[in-house]
Amino acid sequence: MRLRTALLSVASAVTLVLSVSASAHAGADGALDYGLVEEGGRHTGTLEDPALNDCINVPELGSSADSGTYADAPHNATNAYADVYEGRNCEGTRTTLAPGAPGSPDTLHFRSVLFRPAG
Repeated sequence: MRLRTALLSVASAVTLVLSVSASAHAGADGALDYGLVEEGGRHTGTLEDPALNDCINVPELGSSADSGTYADAPHNATNAYADVYEGRNCEGTRTTLAPGAPGSPDTLHFRSVLFRPAG
């Protein structure tokens, strides 16, 4: 009887650990589409099924995003809130886009984004 209780306890602990770690690394479903303004002109970019609660620097801007390079006009087609930031590493002015929000104007410039669960 003790063996069965011990095995049940171990199985329950493993299930709990696996369910917590899976939800901690969950991602948003959907995509954030945006425009890119760089020296070479205007392009588009997408973040597909992004991680939640992690700051993401816009990848196409590279590590030297100066004042002349930025992303703009984000369209949040994810199931999460998207906090877009004027600066890299989620610094500077923040604008929150609701899940499924329509496209924002070209005047909304950002260089990083953080997705938060809705609800």
